[in-house]
Amino acid sequence: MIVTAADFVALGKRITDDLFPLRQEAASRVYEQLISAVEPHLVITDAGGAIKWFEYIDRARVAVRDGMRGVSPGFLNDVAELVSKYWKPAGTHAQRSLPFILNTKLRQVAEEDWNRAISSAQREDAKTTAISAGSVVEAIALDIIEPIAPADIVKLQNYLNGLPVDRRRNLSMSPKKVTPQEWNFAFLILALGHEGLKVLTERTHDIGHTLRDWRNYVHPDVSRNEPPLSPVDGRLAVAFAEKVIEEAEAWHSAGRTLVIPP
Repeated sequence: MIVTAADFVALGKRITDDLFPLRQEAASRVYEQLISAVEPHLVITDAGGAIKWFEYIDRARVAVRDGMRGVSPGFLNDVAELVSKYWKPAGTHAQRSLPFILNTKLRQVAEEDWNRAISSAQREDAKTTAISAGSVVEAIALDIIEPIAPADIVKLQNYLNGLPVDRRRNLSMSPKKVTPQEWNFAFLILALGHEGLKVLTERTHDIGHTLRDWRNYVHPDVSRNEPPLSPVDGRLAVAFAEKVIEEAEAWHSAGRTLVIPP
């Protein structure tokens, strides 16, 4: 049996159901069964995440146990939110769904690599984490940039190449590489950032610039000539990917359209 975030929301509705409410002791028993079933499938990697999880489930536990009908659903919704964030069930289910990625094949790649990034971060396999998290970011970037008309792609590339060196972080892309699939990771981030399409904030773009070289660890020659990545590096890579997911999703939800810089 797989327990999901929706089960905690459903429990809240049953507690406040005017016709068929769960009795206090039954609701408390169901709650404990849900927690026991979902916890083995949670993967928490962010700092303080476990503390927040224990705080939220204890707060909901008290409300359910004490029959606080008006309060329980709100606390259970808080638990459901964390379950959605950290849930990684066994099998092929996505640890996190990325429905805002419109290209189905890119979405599948991103969701699989997000699973891989989270699980490898938990194992403290920093190299796999950094490469996988970077793949998620690249899939998001390609999904946004690929549909742009070829003439506008060239216009965007020329604009970014023409920025002052400090504003483009000393990045440039050969005019021979005229498709987003040929652009390297750092240039894709530049294109999505505040100097380009403005999907990402300046702060997130700056973080991406700091982490941009980590994806190159996929190449043996890079790995042998650079210091090994630490577990902290892996967690930073996950955090950066999380920020890109958050901002790209918000950009899509706001219904914003791409504006090619002049």
